Amino acid sequence: MSIGKRVKECRVALHLTAIELAKQLEIPVRTIGSYERNEAQPGAKFLSKLVEKYHVNINWLLSGKGIMFTSKRTELDINYIADLQERLNLTNAQIEGLIDLLDSDASRDMVLKFIEIKKGNKEALESLICNLQGIKAVYN
Repeated sequence: MSIGKRVKECRVALHLTAIELAKQLEIPVRTIGSYERNEAQPGAKFLSKLVEKYHVNINWLLSGKGIMFTSKRTELDINYIADLQERLNLTNAQIEGLIDLLDSDASRDMVLKFIEIKKGNKEALESLICNLQGIKAVYN
């Protein structure tokens, strides 16, 4: 399989149109098309953006060997995220924000406290209130 076909396979696995991918990587959509049709070879700048933003395995991208995504985001993660995005009607920016939120230890802790509060855990509520008061103090 050619690198162009792998670029397309990656884009499809990310549930992105060529237009969406081009916009997110800040390149012309015709460039994506030329890569996918093997009319042009992707340059280092494009490949590094794809690897950095979407955690694509560079070895897979260049040679077809290994898995498509690095451990940060597996194909299963991508499919779950796409399903979540569709069910909650979230934009790509909102999904990225949610992922960033959950990647942060402090933010993830607060989200988990919300879950405990929903279960009726009053200690989690007190802890969350304390955290929020601390955040408010920082921003005032």
